[in-house]
Amino acid sequence: MQPEYKAKTKIFRRISAVVLISVTVCVLCTSGFIYSYMKPMIEDSLLDKKRDMCGYMCRQEINDLEEITVYARNITFDDTVQNFLKGEEKEGSYVYYTKILDMERRLKEYKMIYGSIIQDIFVIDDRGKVLETVNTYWHLPGEAVFRKLMETDAASGFTDRYSFNYRGTTGEKNTLAFVNSIYDKTGVSVELGKLVLLLDADEIDKALTLDRDIRVRLTSPDGTVLFDGLDEEGGGIVYVDKPDSTGWQVAYQVDNKTIAERIGKIGLLVVGVLAAVLTCMSFVLLLVLGRVVKPLETLIRGMQRVAVGSRSEHIEIHTGDECEEAANVFNSMVESIDLYTRELVESEKKQYEARLKMLSYQLNPHFIYNTLNAIICLARKQDYEGIIDLTREFIVLLQSLLRTDLSAMTTVKREQEHIENYLRVLQKCYRNIPDIQWEIREDIEREEIPRMILYPLVENSVFHGIVPSDRQCMLRVSFTREEEWVMVAVEDDGIGCGEEEMEEIKLHLASERVGNHIGLFNVNGRLKLIYGENCLFSIDRRPEGGTVIRFGFCNEGRKA
Repeated sequence: MQPEYKAKTKIFRRISAVVLISVTVCVLCTSGFIYSYMKPMIEDSLLDKKRDMCGYMCRQEINDLEEITVYARNITFDDTVQNFLKGEEKEGSYVYYTKILDMERRLKEYKMIYGSIIQDIFVIDDRGKVLETVNTYWHLPGEAVFRKLMETDAASGFTDRYSFNYRGTTGEKNTLAFVNSIYDKTGVSVELGKLVLLLDADEIDKALTLDRDIRVRLTSPDGTVLFDGLDEEGGGIVYVDKPDSTGWQVAYQVDNKTIAERIGKIGLLVVGVLAAVLTCMSFVLLLVLGRVVKPLETLIRGMQRVAVGSRSEHIEIHTGDECEEAANVFNSMVESIDLYTRELVESEKKQYEARLKMLSYQLNPHFIYNTLNAIICLARKQDYEGIIDLTREFIVLLQSLLRTDLSAMTTVKREQEHIENYLRVLQKCYRNIPDIQWEIREDIEREEIPRMILYPLVENSVFHGIVPSDRQCMLRVSFTREEEWVMVAVEDDGIGCGEEEMEEIKLHLASERVGNHIGLFNVNGRLKLIYGENCLFSIDRRPEGGTVIRFGFCNEGRKA
């Protein structure tokens, strides 16, 4: 009883492992599919939400900056500014400084009306001098951040941000300047000077930093970067948008941390559900498997014995369910297999021997008939030495050809020797029998091929192509290798045959009807008997005249 208990436990464990692994794989694949399907949807939803938020912030900021540019242009049309820049008061005079003071007072009124984002406003004349009563901004036109706008013909534009110390007021602050050209409003296209608005960069940044998960880069239409919060090394995809047609460009980068946290929570939920489902399914499966293990053990043992060759196996299972039915089917199957195997082996053996014997009867008389005709030709010539040599060589050939085992194999080198011996016999009887041209690779010389497989093909070339031509012809046999296959070609440039005759030959070979070409049928039949489907055979007319016969085989697929 102890061995049976161990066997049952082993089977139980194996089946349990297979079933549980299968169920686990199915559940994991399903969960993975759902997770992979939902993940991009959630990511896209979060990303779209962040992009909408970023778009709203940037549009709001762009609107504020555009409003500032419009406000600056309106200031340039102020009469106080226009009259001073078009006036001709002498620099340093009382009237000159009085007008500067009036213009400063007017510009401060504009600053107070707009709000805290504008730190200060001043005017630069057409000579690049800052018009002010206190020398606070006199050096700015020469600074690098202003030089680009001062030296170009641009009507307006923003400078790069820089740090400026507003002494006596707000102290040092991050500053962004907007420069707008002042033109004569009477219609003459003459630039009178520049209007400069100093903006609080920190106030501008507030709207762009509301959401810490979004990093923004804001670029003005002239290409100046007004705010750059991107983290090039921090990861995350950078998106570039143009909110409107004014030329503003927004590049923003969504922090992956928030998205990763949300996806992580979903992953934990999926893992929890998966663990609960697998636990329940495992418990149920183990209960069911415990009831089917014992009859299954008996059935498996019987199958194992049949697999190793037993044909008298009979098992008894009385469970009243599918296991008992499977055992009855198994017993019937074993009996049927045993009977069918014996009948099939005997039938194939008889059929194989009969076909080989039939091929042997077709081959040998045909060869003997042709060779005896050659001996008669020599006798008519009274060439007794030739008759002796021909008869000796003929006997050697008969020793090989008259063997009934046509499935016997030989080497390519040995086959070459037999065919050379055969041609020497024919050359003594016919004038125009050429020496055969061999094209054999060294690695193929020891390859195994069916014994005397070349003889019928060479004979076909000689008596159907070369001899009737009554001229010196070519006869060539080539061996090549294509991967695992050995390919053979026998070709001549004799008279060949017509197109209709060639089609008839091919039709006979395809239908395995002998017709008038016993040799071709023998080769084709022998190849199929020895190699089965691992062979091929074809005959065609050569473009230069004559006939080429090709066949190939794979020794790895040879029947035992």
